[in-house]
Amino acid sequence: MSLSLDLTTAQGDGGVPHDRSKVGKGVHAIGVTREGKLASLSKDPIIGAETLPNPAYLTILKRSDAASRPDALKQGGLCVVSELSEGTFQAFAIQCDGSEVKAKAVGSRVDSGGQYPCHIISDTVGDMEVISVCNYGDSEGVLALFGNSDVDNPYIQHARIAYGAGSKIDLARQERSHAHSSEFIAAPSLSKKNLCVLDLGSDKLISYSLASIGDHSSLECTEQSCYGAPPGTGPRSIMFNPRYENIAVLSLEMSATVLLVERKGDGSFVKLFEPLSLLPKGWPDESSDEAKYNRGKWASDAVFSPCGRFLYAAARLHNSISVFELKMTAENNVEGIDLVQRIPTEGLTPRCLCVPECGSFILVAHQHSHEITSFSRSNADGRLELVDRLEFPCAACVKLVKRDMIG
Repeated sequence: MSLSLDLTTAQGDGGVPHDRSKVGKGVHAIGVTREGKLASLSKDPIIGAETLPNPAYLTILKRSDAASRPDALKQGGLCVVSELSEGTFQAFAIQCDGSEVKAKAVGSRVDSGGQYPCHIISDTVGDMEVISVCNYGDSEGVLALFGNSDVDNPYIQHARIAYGAGSKIDLARQERSHAHSSEFIAAPSLSKKNLCVLDLGSDKLISYSLASIGDHSSLECTEQSCYGAPPGTGPRSIMFNPRYENIAVLSLEMSATVLLVERKGDGSFVKLFEPLSLLPKGWPDESSDEAKYNRGKWASDAVFSPCGRFLYAAARLHNSISVFELKMTAENNVEGIDLVQRIPTEGLTPRCLCVPECGSFILVAHQHSHEITSFSRSNADGRLELVDRLEFPCAACVKLVKRDMIG
């Protein structure tokens, strides 16, 4: 099963022409077979826009035995951000009754720590469940960290970091910082985690060391390293390789490229290769409509296959996925990377990619053609082939959850 989130208002379109007659209605539940066949599990959203306006991203919560976690969330649930100037996020308990999926709000909305929250992710640090929220902001980008609580609201804020000025390479988009996404990674100590945050506005990847302290009621957040992406490229998302855990991919939105980096033992990062283009040579034509928006350069999401051998990266405007194969040495070092396929996503503005643990398919959420498409994935050569599509207005984010992970 997957949870698909669609926007209730147009967000992040940057003036790109699209059908504005359709608006999202909230969070929907979708059934997905191992072959990638799609089916809606309910006519109405499981979380309506009247409950949480303008949802922009969600994170799946794992089952938890944490004593302070509300009982309603111990069997699994999710958190969703509301991308408004007064940013908030809300926790929901998820239950399956046969084929019917239901969501129930747990506690009230929580202040996201900034304006326009665009990304949320969760993990455990020691015995504490931690929520990381990136706020895109009007005046500055803000990272806010929350821990589980035994008070009325299931989460309380433990840290708030404002990033201030941007790199100013592109004054239209980088005048100020824009905290865009974050990702948890394992640390040598079992009681600690690292958190990597991408700031699109300042072209930076900032790494933090996190630790729960005392009786696990406090969170310690210490900056570990800061890596500068190529100026003006606008890092948007990061994913660590599931097999080669010291290797990560950065999706560079404003240059329509991806960058492979390696994390060193001290937590710092170095680039492995020059950024790889997601666009064919000569595209777009200078007179085309696509060239009027940032010269046609608008990358979105990038994900690895579960085996770690293949990389999939989406380009909006060009509306395609580029498939790359990593060439590894016997010592598990990357010695090269090859483009093996560039395939249309069969929709407009592919905003989010999602691949299951089995790796048999990939889901693509299209914001401007209002649909989700699925592609089968070859384990042999990584190539994709269209399987199915399902209509959803303003599809913005899609996440997979196993039935046994929820109540």
